[in-house]
Amino acid sequence: MPLLLLAGLAATWAIWHVVAGQAFSPTVLFYADGARTPMAAFNGSAYELREERLLSAYPPLLIDAVLLMEDRRFYEHHGVDVRAVIRAAWANVRRGTIVQGGSTLTQQLARARYLNRERTFWRKMKEAVLAVGLEATLSKREILEQYLNEVYLGQLGTYEIRGMAAASRHYLGKEPDALRPAEVALLVGLIRSPNTISPLTSLQRARERRNFVLRRLRQEQRLSDADYDRALKEPVRVVRDSTVGASYFLDFARKELEARLSGVSGSGTLKVYTTLEVAIQQSAYQAVVQGLVKLDGGRKASSGHTLEGALVALDVQRGAIRAMVGGRSYQRSQFNRAVQARRQPGSLFKPFIYLAAFETGSRNGEHALTPATLVPDHPLTQIIGNERWTPKNFNGRYYGSVRLREALEQSLNAATITIGERVGLSRVIEQARVSGIESPLRPSPATLLGASEVTLLEITAAYGTLARGGEWLRPSAIRRVEDSDGRVLFEAQREARRAASPQAAFLVTSLLRGAIERGTAASAHRLGLTREAAGKTGTSNEMRDAWFVGYTPDLVAGVWVGIDFGAPVRLTGAQAALPIWTQFLEQASVGYPPRSFEPPSGIVTARIDPASGLRLTPGCPGGVDEVFIHGTEPGAGCSQGEFALFGWFRRLFSH
Repeated sequence: MPLLLLAGLAATWAIWHVVAGQAFSPTVLFYADGARTPMAAFNGSAYELREERLLSAYPPLLIDAVLLMEDRRFYEHHGVDVRAVIRAAWANVRRGTIVQGGSTLTQQLARARYLNRERTFWRKMKEAVLAVGLEATLSKREILEQYLNEVYLGQLGTYEIRGMAAASRHYLGKEPDALRPAEVALLVGLIRSPNTISPLTSLQRARERRNFVLRRLRQEQRLSDADYDRALKEPVRVVRDSTVGASYFLDFARKELEARLSGVSGSGTLKVYTTLEVAIQQSAYQAVVQGLVKLDGGRKASSGHTLEGALVALDVQRGAIRAMVGGRSYQRSQFNRAVQARRQPGSLFKPFIYLAAFETGSRNGEHALTPATLVPDHPLTQIIGNERWTPKNFNGRYYGSVRLREALEQSLNAATITIGERVGLSRVIEQARVSGIESPLRPSPATLLGASEVTLLEITAAYGTLARGGEWLRPSAIRRVEDSDGRVLFEAQREARRAASPQAAFLVTSLLRGAIERGTAASAHRLGLTREAAGKTGTSNEMRDAWFVGYTPDLVAGVWVGIDFGAPVRLTGAQAALPIWTQFLEQASVGYPPRSFEPPSGIVTARIDPASGLRLTPGCPGGVDEVFIHGTEPGAGCSQGEFALFGWFRRLFSH
């Protein structure tokens, strides 16, 4: 009687696990934007490549091979095959080591779904009880179908390959119903020891195991002699890795999912439709990895520090995260440098000073700061507390007097500080915050030169504010979440705010276009940039961080390159980050037709003298076109002779 009671309790416990267990640890399926099949699944402990199919989608030869190799008496036992256990135990005792397992197909399914991989007596007991519970609640056909969709078949980077359909797709590049006998044997052979027999690890071991499965199929008359001979001659081939290196993005999406559904309990399976675009993500991953390899080759071997990088790309119109790479290898480090690392942006912060200047100037009429306004550019020293602060231009040169356009295009520190002080530090900080910088910004003049730390994601989103004409959008990774019954649990809403006028944002975009055309990022065209783009380099103190963030009318992307613990990389943003950004943008923009930045209403163009910033009268030759917010353009200026004299004095006193 006590034994029967114990058995009843064990069966009840097992059935509870089978029926209710998944409600407490739901499988989360992640879909790329527009995809019909999931790019990955998360089962509570690892990312998986999983593609479930009905039993009818698997070829009969594959089913026969699985039963032959893993559980010949599948249709005869009730979860545990006592005869197989005794046979395996006797074989193991005779050999003095474990040579046979004895686990049924149902036990393997129970272990894969509910238990860990430890090899202990108690785990085997749990496995057996769960197997009996599975047999009591599911039909043999259902168990076989679930097994074929669940079985672990190796590792592809950071992803576990789960199920025959996923293995067929990721090893061989085809659907299960298209498998030839040699390919069936290859996949079935992986079940016993997926990572050591994997063709990605050893073609020889994979071939030997495949041929063993083929021999068993022929011996059992499931394969003709002709088919066997033909299969033996086939070489073992695997397709090129087609997975998306998106583990950093998936981590970010999972955290967003937890925040969005904090009050919703799981129920079996959650379908998460993300904003990630596969082709753009692949371009991002390739650009970062290939770019860092090139930089490794150009750095001194004595540096001894691993160079890291990160990239984020957002859709301009929706603020959706299209790609995210948080480092060169997720397997080596799960630290997501795109969202977790806070580093000094250097000159990357400067556009928000100019945005504040133009935004303030649009209300001040004739006293407004414009791209043509002249500001002093000369050495300066400030007393901050008890210390002297002497910021310098990067190249050590000063130009006496420059237009705002030149100051940003050439990233002149001294002139920029003068502009920031005229606008007011508090106003600049306010502008940066409303534009999307959420990290703390210190009320210090050094903040004007990017001394306050930010994340790559937030500053890329802030540049998206410029690209969008002054509207900030919160970056998002998830579009919609559904439960297993198709009920919508969450749908993304547009979270936006007006950060600046379209006119002020367009002026900054115009200046940042100049930075790429003739400023600090002019090498972008030599690197292969063919599209109209706006952007800015950034290099932090002692060259510890190299940045570039830039955008087209469709896509905004940011790149950071550095060393995790802050050692100097001794490379500028133009040297380290810009090449990665250029490669990425050109590849990622293939699907987008080339577009130009269209000025909003209220923008006027006037021809000015570049030396004085004054507007040329109709009779004066030469000059350059400049953009202004209507009402802030300079009045008609002096004669051509006066312009020439002004330019001569400017060249004379610059040094």
